[in-house]
Amino acid sequence: MVSDIKIEPAVKTETKRIAIGVLAMSAIMEVVFIILGRFDYTVPLGNLLGGGWAILNFFIMALAVQKSVKKELPQEAKLVLQNSYTKRLLILVAVLLVGIKVEYFNWIAVIIPLFFPRITIAIVKLPIFQRKEEE
Repeated sequence: MVSDIKIEPAVKTETKRIAIGVLAMSAIMEVVFIILGRFDYTVPLGNLLGGGWAILNFFIMALAVQKSVKKELPQEAKLVLQNSYTKRLLILVAVLLVGIKVEYFNWIAVIIPLFFPRITIAIVKLPIFQRKEEE
C-alpha cells in the first residue's frame, strides 16, 4: 500500500535538490525561448509537463530504491527496481506522446526538461559544490 510508505529524509532532500535544479533550468530554458522569439503559451505548458514528470520520475525512482533496500532477498530488491523502471518508462512514453501530439504543448519544451535531473546531479557532483568533511 502506498499509505504504508514512510518517506526517508534522504529521499525528500534529494528530490528537493532535483526540483530546485529542474525549476532553475526550466526558467533559463524559457528565457532562451523568449530570446529566440519562440515563446508562446505552449512553452510553459510543455515545460510544466516535461519538468513535472522529470521531478516526479526522480521521486518515484527514489521511493523504489528506498523500498528495495528494505528487501531481504536480492531477487526481491531487483524485482522492485525492475517493476519501477518499467512503469516509469511506460509513463515517460505517454508523456512524450502527449507532449508531441497535443497542440497545447511545445514538444521541445517537453523533451528538454527531461534531461534536467541528470544535469542537476552532474552539477551537484562538481567539487565546487561538495562540502568538505571536518577532519
